[in-house]
Amino acid sequence: MAIYDFLNSYGQFDSLASFNGLLEDYLKIYPEEKNREVFEKMLLENKELSVYTNYGLKFNLALITNKKIGYKDAGKINDNTLKVPYIIYWKQKDNQRALIINQNNYIEAKGMFFSLTETDNYFEDHKDDLISIHLTDESSDEVIDIFKNMSAKKDSLLTIQKNLDSKYISDVDLMKEQCVKICQNIFDETIKIISPLSKDDRKAYIDEAVARVFVVKKALYVRYMSNKHLLIERHFSNPSQQRAFAKSYVNELPIIPYFKLFNM
Repeated sequence: MAIYDFLNSYGQFDSLASFNGLLEDYLKIYPEEKNREVFEKMLLENKELSVYTNYGLKFNLALITNKKIGYKDAGKINDNTLKVPYIIYWKQKDNQRALIINQNNYIEAKGMFFSLTETDNYFEDHKDDLISIHLTDESSDEVIDIFKNMSAKKDSLLTIQKNLDSKYISDVDLMKEQCVKICQNIFDETIKIISPLSKDDRKAYIDEAVARVFVVKKALYVRYMSNKHLLIERHFSNPSQQRAFAKSYVNELPIIPYFKLFNM
């Protein structure tokens, strides 16, 4: 089943937290949608766009990759704790496409992509039909341009994603430093929120923080392991050495144990 058919098969939800259906209908139901202007520009290109909001993300913790990234607390959180804010999807003749949109940063968007398309996960068979991107005030024009490129089929989706990778995470050493800052900011923000709360009221915020840091670590590990230049030039074509270095890189990202966040 192709990506449009797969997402469309879920049907529309009545929950206020999620919606699955025509983007035009979504904007009618939620007139205060903060990204309305971006979505209206997309609709000018294609009236038949659909959107899935707050798509729940699960992690396949049985994978070697997930074991390597060293954050066991990810196994303590519920599936679907972390949400993909928007998946814009459509079909054109024989082609089906989807745009995964994260609202924080490109690294988290990439981590979501790796999680969604990993073995035995939702989009394992659809990775060639997806683009992951982040939507902020600064990147809104870029999101629209990417969507237009996908629709016009000027470039292959692989080329589009590689161009985004080159722009945001081309240097894996710099990416590691970015990941350190992102993880620290996630925990700093979470601590501010949970500090005045009782233990019983902290779980949702702690789970989200753990999930976000998990996808950041996943993005860094997979990005490092998929870098053939590093394999050849830094690790002399030794995959075992590359894996060891990738694990050491993700171990440099700050984490706070689950129980410490509860008892803080």
